Amino acid sequence: MSRQAAAISAKKDQKAALAEKNAEKERLAALGLTPALKKLIGTDVLLCTECGATQLGPTICECKGGKRKPAPDFEPTPQLIAAAQARQAAGKSLDMKANANQQAQVAKDREKRREKTEADKNDLSVEHQGDGIEVSQIVEFPVGKLGMDIEANCVCKVGDSPSNAAELGVKTGWVISQINGTPVPPKKAAIIKEVAACMKLGPVKFSFRVPIIDGYNFCGNCDKYQAAESFNESQITEKGPGKQICAGCEEFADMGF
Repeated sequence: MSRQAAAISAKKDQKAALAEKNAEKERLAALGLTPALKKLIGTDVLLCTECGATQLGPTICECKGGKRKPAPDFEPTPQLIAAAQARQAAGKSLDMKANANQQAQVAKDREKRREKTEADKNDLSVEHQGDGIEVSQIVEFPVGKLGMDIEANCVCKVGDSPSNAAELGVKTGWVISQINGTPVPPKKAAIIKEVAACMKLGPVKFSFRVPIIDGYNFCGNCDKYQAAESFNESQITEKGPGKQICAGCEEFADMGF
């Protein structure tokens, strides 16, 4: 045979082999074999043609008379695919169950924190400050987003539940005095820096100054809570927590003091 004839014959053999390979891929695809299932099948072996039990399971052969072992020319692919799909479904079910358990635990932990916060609010031993108008309340935040925004050292916004701040019962108008027992200045940047440093080590305890009487707002200039009538309406409606100052301080500011 000449070289040219040999080359032509070799090309024909290559084409035939490629066509056979493609045909096999199409056949397996028609049976439902995907790359993911192929990987999941791995070294699995069909043990019984009657019940479809395989070495990796999940089915265990309980056929009367024992296993019907496949003949040498038996095609086990459909049974192996079915077994792999069953294992895949079982794995997803376990993942869903684990996720549901995790979510339930998170909800349970949040409820415990909420109950603790409510208990702290009603605790008569909580430290009273500011002529009995305010108390110091400690709230422990888990590692993660706080779920609130501050202006100076005052909480000006609390994210909707399930944000950590909302779940822990934090309210707008509360004033941050300490982080993990360390006093902090009335400056947002300094507080954020301190929280970030503490958060690297675990949960962070915020000490808040909290009014115990409804209708009291914080004046950053006086550094105390005062009754709402001590503020001009524009200070309450436009300035908001962290920016508002009482009418007396506002008057002094207007006079240039």
